Amino acid sequence: MKNWTILLPYYNEATFLPGTLESIALQNYQKFKLILINNHSTDNSEKIARKFMNFYPAIEVQFINEKLPGKTNALHTGLNHVTTPFVATMDADTYYPQHYLEFCNQIFESHPEYSAVMACDIYQPFKNRKSQKRCRKIYLKSKLMPKQCHAGGYAQTFRTKSLKQIGGFDQKLWPYVFEDHEVIHRLLKIGKVYYSPKHWCIPSERRTKHKNIRWSRMEKFLYEYTPFFLKDWYFYSFLKNRYIKKNTSILQLRQREWE
Repeated sequence: MKNWTILLPYYNEATFLPGTLESIALQNYQKFKLILINNHSTDNSEKIARKFMNFYPAIEVQFINEKLPGKTNALHTGLNHVTTPFVATMDADTYYPQHYLEFCNQIFESHPEYSAVMACDIYQPFKNRKSQKRCRKIYLKSKLMPKQCHAGGYAQTFRTKSLKQIGGFDQKLWPYVFEDHEVIHRLLKIGKVYYSPKHWCIPSERRTKHKNIRWSRMEKFLYEYTPFFLKDWYFYSFLKNRYIKKNTSILQLRQREWE
C-alpha cells in the first residue's frame, strides 16, 4: 500500500529530469506513487521521462498531460489524482537526498499536529559549512516567524487531507508568482508547518536568474512583518494589485532567461 504521492510537474525539462528522477527513484522510503505532469512541453521531456522510468519498474508511475499553461494548473490536475495520506510537490530541476521522503514520513507519523513538512534549499553539498549555516538560518526564521512560509514549492510536503481542505492549488484564486507562499498562507490557518535544519534539497542555481520574479524590498519587508491576521490583506489586496499592475503572472516561470 502506498502512503505517499509525489507530484512532479515539468515544462521543457529534458536536461534536468533524469537527475531529479534518479534522486526520486533512489529514495530509502519506497511506498510512493509518482505522478509526472507534462505541462505542455515542446521538447522531448516526456519521452525522456518515460524511457528513464522504464529502468525502475517497481515504482508506480502515472503520466498526465495538462495543456493549460502554468505550474499551478499542473499541480491542481495532479492533486485530483492523489489518494494517499501524504503528498510531496517536487521540481524537475532539484536533487532530493535519499532520506528525503523517509524523514517527512517519520515527522508526519509521529507528529499529527503538523499539516506540512518543509525542507531547506541549499546550493552546495550539505556537509559544506555554508549549507549548514543556511539551514540553521531558515530553521531559526521558522521559529521566530512560524506563521510564514520559508520554503519554495520544490521543498514542500503535505497531509493530503489538509491540502485539499484549503482548496489545494488554484490558479483561479492565485494566478501569480509565489504561489508556494500563498498556499502555505492558507494552510497555516488550519495547521502547523514543520522545519528542521537537517532536512534539505538542492534546487538548480538557474532559478536565481529569474530577474523579474523576485520580491521587491517592500514586498519582502511587509510579508515578514505583517501580522498573520492581516496576511489576507497582504496577499489578496496589496500583493495582488501590485502583480496585476506589473503583469507578474505564474506564466513568467515559463520564460527561460538562461536559454
